[in-house]
Amino acid sequence: MKGFMYTLYLKTKLDIKSSEVLITYYLVPLIFFGVMGMVFTSTMPEAKYTIIGSMTIFTITMGALIGTPGTIIEYFTNDLRKSFKSAGIPLWTIVLSSLISGFINLIVVSFIIYTLSPLLFDATLPSNLVVYGVGFILFLVATLLIGIILGLTAKSTSKLTMYSQIVFLPSMLLSGIMFPSDMLPKPLEYLGLILPATHGMKILSAESFNLENILILLLFIVIATLIIIFRLNQLKYEDAK
Repeated sequence: MKGFMYTLYLKTKLDIKSSEVLITYYLVPLIFFGVMGMVFTSTMPEAKYTIIGSMTIFTITMGALIGTPGTIIEYFTNDLRKSFKSAGIPLWTIVLSSLISGFINLIVVSFIIYTLSPLLFDATLPSNLVVYGVGFILFLVATLLIGIILGLTAKSTSKLTMYSQIVFLPSMLLSGIMFPSDMLPKPLEYLGLILPATHGMKILSAESFNLENILILLLFIVIATLIIIFRLNQLKYEDAK
């Protein structure tokens, strides 16, 4: 526990000073929110009903799939891994610290969007805060776990950039945040169902409880957690050689 608390403190301190975290978690999402909020609400008046959900999905997806993996890969290079091992700090503490740090940062920026949307764009607040809150937390955790998998899997920053974009771009285009997903050709609409962003958007824009999307996000969380555990065991085996 002492090792975890120290790792969490170190990770949080470094994230506060990191320009990459500032850009991917805050600067780009808030600029996108401001620009696209004006575009959506001026060209499609009905967008005021979904602007909070769609901009929140974009913010979480960008932060979790581009920001979080970048911080993970820094800690899992061979030299740093050996340093943590020699200090008696388990690898899982780095993963959990990254999850908590990303969780806090993305909640903050999502709250900013939630608060400013009605003031700037006359956005309609979610009618069911319980459904919105449950969907928000599940989507946030699921997407952060996928970002952690990307960071643990990539062997270099160049490959990480490619992996992140492979997941990020379809999430933007197929999830329904830019335009309704039912406007897509059926094959692309079905492809979008394998992305957490699609189910997150359906929940955050829904007026009633939808058990199917909740269960799918829970399934994403379980599968992603198992993959992370498997990858950490692989890294332990590599370090033991």
